Amino acid sequence: MIVEKPWGKVTTYALNQPCSVRVISIEPGQETSEHYHQLRDETWVVLDPGLLIQVGNREVEAHPGEEFVVSAEEPHRIQNKGTTRGRVLEVAYGYTTEDDTFRLQDDYGRPLDPDW
Repeated sequence: MIVEKPWGKVTTYALNQPCSVRVISIEPGQETSEHYHQLRDETWVVLDPGLLIQVGNREVEAHPGEEFVVSAEEPHRIQNKGTTRGRVLEVAYGYTTEDDTFRLQDDYGRPLDPDW
């Protein structure tokens, strides 16, 4: 929810609903696995330059302050194309545990399906 004010705006990411707030840090030249979640939606706010954000079939060279909404079951990934660590603020709504991570592709040899 965005409320415009005379001096700017107030952006509410979570209002009386279960959620988790995390900062995702990606080292230069690294990337998260391409994955999705069945039981949660996410909102990402880019904090640093150099990140390539993939949500579904869309890829964006993101700039600090840009926001992305990742719906449940939508494949997503973050790549750091920069030379310094890149961070994304993540607000997740719903079931936020690793057993709801279904990898489609992973460069680090981790299993694709969650360990039930």
